[in-house]
Amino acid sequence: LAKRPTRYDSLCFEGGHAQLHESSWAVAQFSRSSAEKFTMPTYKLSYFEGRGLGELSRYLFALAGVEYEDKRYSREEWAKIKEGHPSPFGVLPILEVDGKVYCQSFAIAQYLARTFGLTGKTNEEEYKVIVIQGAFTDFGLKFFAPMQEQDPEKKNIVTFAAVLQQIRSSVERDYTAALQKDVSENFLPAWLRSLEELFKQGKGKFFVGDSLTLGDLFFLHAAEYIKAASPQALDQFPELSGLFDRIVANPKIAEWRAKRPVTEF
Repeated sequence: LAKRPTRYDSLCFEGGHAQLHESSWAVAQFSRSSAEKFTMPTYKLSYFEGRGLGELSRYLFALAGVEYEDKRYSREEWAKIKEGHPSPFGVLPILEVDGKVYCQSFAIAQYLARTFGLTGKTNEEEYKVIVIQGAFTDFGLKFFAPMQEQDPEKKNIVTFAAVLQQIRSSVERDYTAALQKDVSENFLPAWLRSLEELFKQGKGKFFVGDSLTLGDLFFLHAAEYIKAASPQALDQFPELSGLFDRIVANPKIAEWRAKRPVTEF
C-alpha cells in the first residue's frame, strides 16, 4: 500500500532539486515560537551613586553584554523613598528582573553570574569562585572596618564612603592609628599573598582557567580600592598585578570603566 502523503512529505522538484516546503514552514514556526519563549528579561539595578556594593553586578552586565537600567540614588533621595521602596530589607542594591525583586549584593552577583555563565564550568571551578568571594568578604570587613565616631549621636552610623575617606586621609597625613597600621602592614600583605597563591594553583590566565568569571571580578573590585589607597600595593605581587592588567584590558570591562560615572567611591 502506498504511504498516505502528509504535509511534511510535500516535495517540489525543480531543476532536479528537491525542496521540502512544508518542513521549511515548520522550522520557521518553531524558530519564531522559540524566539518568543526565550525573550531576554528586563533588568533594573538600583544602588547609590558610587561603585560600592553595586559595582560587581554592573561589571557582570558589562562582561555579559546585557542591557539594564542602572538606577542610582543620592543618599537624600533614598532617605525620602526608602519606606515605600520594594527593597525587602530596606537596603540597596536590589535587582529587578521583569519586576521581580532580588536583594543582597553577593546573592545578586551570584544570580547574575549563573545566568550569564560566569561562575565556572565545573563544580571545582565554582567552588574556587566562592572561595574568592569569601576572601573578598574578609577583605571588606577588615579594609572598611568602621572607625568610631566621637559624637555619641553618630557613634554607630558610619557610611561606606566615610570609612574609605577616613582610611585614605589617615594614609595621606601619616596617621598611625592601630587599625590602619594593622591593615596596611599585617592584614593586606598576608591577604594578597594568600590570594596570589590561590591564583597560581589554577595555572591559567585567570582564577579559573583562561576565561573571566565572577571570581576575577571580586578581585578587580577589591584591587581598585587597594590601588586607590596605595597605587604600588600590587608591585610585590607580580602574578596579581598581571591578573589585574589582563582583567582591565578586556574590551567590555575597559569600555565600562571608561564610560561609568566618575565617583570617588
